[in-house]
Amino acid sequence: MAKRKSIKKDKDKNKKEVLWIVYFMIAMLAILIIFNLAFRSLNKFEYSGLAFTKEKYGQIPVYHYYYYFDDAAGQQYKYNLYLRNDPRKNEIPVYGKISFLRGNTVYLSINGTGIVGCNNSMREVASLSSFLNSNLLLVKAGTPDKEEAEMNNLTHVTCETKPANTVILIQEGNETSIAQKENCYTINIARCELLDAVEKFEVRSILDAKARG
Repeated sequence: MAKRKSIKKDKDKNKKEVLWIVYFMIAMLAILIIFNLAFRSLNKFEYSGLAFTKEKYGQIPVYHYYYYFDDAAGQQYKYNLYLRNDPRKNEIPVYGKISFLRGNTVYLSINGTGIVGCNNSMREVASLSSFLNSNLLLVKAGTPDKEEAEMNNLTHVTCETKPANTVILIQEGNETSIAQKENCYTINIARCELLDAVEKFEVRSILDAKARG
């Protein structure tokens, strides 16, 4: 009889130990889920109504935002915007509103003086061109220097030469800024801040488009 009681006690003890292990595992799983959700929420933020997520592209931290848009035929597209800088900390001033003349060519005019020597300058220009193309805008490159255009068989583009088109002029300046004059947008670059200026231009383009509805 005593032996049976001892066996029963051992079984009850083992059962309690198993239950404690199960409860412990459930508690740990709940903690992991809570921490995971909290970590994810820390990587999400809003900037002027745009919902960004901080992610990693390989080992490079990026800030991701996406949106949908329709073409003239009603076909829907998704665009993924990846920024290397936190948009909340990008303080490049923008003077005016950014919009594009749909159906017309967008001219991207580059004055390389003081810019071509900057690290990754071609990458940033290519990034802006890709942003425009991905939003179904036809982009053509040019230069504001007439002599350079003639010598290298390039298109001579200034705010005055293409008044019926959207012109984006990138040039060296005393202050990094973006300024609008009718259909022309001048991106002035100081201290090689081309990445900051391009990302500000892209984000502001999206914000102004959303504001127009």
